[in-house]
Amino acid sequence: MLVLLIIFFFHFFIGLILEKLSKPKVFAHIVNFILLVSIFFFTLGVKDTADAPMFKWFYENDWTKVDPMFIFLSRIMNSFGYDYYAFYQLHVIIYTFAYYYFISRFTNNIFYVFLPFIILYYVPYVNQIRYYLAFPFFLLSIHYILHKKNLTLAVLCALFALLSHIGIILLYGFIPLYHFMSTKKFFKTVFVLSGVAFIVMMILFQLGIAQQIEHFGNYFNEEMTSSVAGGMFNALPYFIYIIYLWMIDKKYRNENPDFNEDKIYTLLSKLTFFTIIFIPASFFVQILGHRYVFPFIIIWMIFYLYLMRNKATKRKLINFFLMGVVHISVGICIYILPELLLGESNFEAELVLSLKSVSYLKFIFK
Repeated sequence: MLVLLIIFFFHFFIGLILEKLSKPKVFAHIVNFILLVSIFFFTLGVKDTADAPMFKWFYENDWTKVDPMFIFLSRIMNSFGYDYYAFYQLHVIIYTFAYYYFISRFTNNIFYVFLPFIILYYVPYVNQIRYYLAFPFFLLSIHYILHKKNLTLAVLCALFALLSHIGIILLYGFIPLYHFMSTKKFFKTVFVLSGVAFIVMMILFQLGIAQQIEHFGNYFNEEMTSSVAGGMFNALPYFIYIIYLWMIDKKYRNENPDFNEDKIYTLLSKLTFFTIIFIPASFFVQILGHRYVFPFIIIWMIFYLYLMRNKATKRKLINFFLMGVVHISVGICIYILPELLLGESNFEAELVLSLKSVSYLKFIFK
């Protein structure tokens, strides 16, 4: 708990300073670089994760029943004699730089956007290397096709994302929603669709059809599901972020009646609330939340900074403090509450497992 408080104390003050010093970019570059180095320091040395034995076996046995990008990269790395851990590090390097680059398209305050993501979702970040390789390229493809109107780069990024993890295809349902639903109706639309998605998922599961879908069947195995009550508990972080963002977004719209004409606002707003579709389904199948909701914290934080950009210093200070409270609350939900209520915290256990496997961090656990 103390560690979380210290981290988000610095996150609050440095993030606020970066917003105040948005024109002088030197300080931002220094802080962003330190964060990037820190991310690599705490990730590249990881040897043990929940999925590492499986991925290591895939790599060493040239397993072909996996996504094409995994096969392609593993064969290249194998041809040069690299072991699995070098292959793992390649993934981490590629997708860390991809996230960094994507965030930089919208803000210089990469530190403020990236830090909560890596602190709160460190475990999936170092574990689910196929999906986290796919996700930033999905974001980049959306950026290029809807924001920059660069079809060539959009297609290349989309292909890279889909070849890295076919599960990312569900997120491309955002494109028709973006085009055919107005910003004013978008929130209500995704709210309705979230109920539809939950019902469809339940029907598929009860009929035993979901388990047979290639690449998706494992999401519906018994060990990947939970009771609705347990699922709602695990979804608390999503609710905390979405509710707070909805509140400040509503206020922003009231203060800016021409918001519908702002293309950047429209993209970030719709991407933020698009995640609502998957939340009710994640009550039952937790991995849907891990894959299709929480990774969007990258977008949520970019959107938040966009809403804050023209606020007066006093209002910005208050709002940044409130977002800090949100981060702390989410951190408690993820790492602390499970242990207090259930006697164990899987995320905390996986976090310790991964950090202990970094040879140069062993002194921390002595």
